[in-house]
Amino acid sequence: MESVNLRAIPIAYERNVYSLNKKELDIVKKTKYRKRFNGLYLSKNTSLLENKSLASLKKLMVDKGKEYARDVLGIKDQIYLVHSWSTINPTHAFHEPHEHPNVFISLVYYAQCKNSFIRFILERTSIRECFNFDFTINKYNIYNSQTWDLPVEAGDIVVFPGHIRHASVANKAKLSRIIIGANFFIKGKIGNTKTVSHITL
Repeated sequence: MESVNLRAIPIAYERNVYSLNKKELDIVKKTKYRKRFNGLYLSKNTSLLENKSLASLKKLMVDKGKEYARDVLGIKDQIYLVHSWSTINPTHAFHEPHEHPNVFISLVYYAQCKNSFIRFILERTSIRECFNFDFTINKYNIYNSQTWDLPVEAGDIVVFPGHIRHASVANKAKLSRIIIGANFFIKGKIGNTKTVSHITL
């Protein structure tokens, strides 16, 4: 039996696309951070990729965001970078479930990590959207799972809609997990006059 994922959530990823050099990694490590209750450190700088020494990484992340909009979402609308930041997860630290308000697309680049993953969380599974039954699961898949873990390693990129709830569990490795995040919003004219949906952003 074949299936069509009619209401699939477009989560894209690419393996080992970029490796930070020592200078780039030092910039990320030496930026100013504030410590969160869960042991995670979140950068105070929300325009991290504007650092000229991170220009190559910025270009890659912007290009990947545009590629996602064009090739995965299949839209012509233009996007632009609105935020960029970093987090450091020492051993046992984690990032609580959250989403990114006022954001169209989010991208996470894994600068440093080992045996890690990003967790996506749904309020309801696909099969519970209409009838909220508590099904007895025989085999977990994208239709009946409320959480989905995507393994990641250093150099990987993950791209997803900003409204999707996501998290990371406690870092079990001795090596700190370091990510660089980027948010994108849509710009220009969207919609059309026929459906009275045209606006300019």
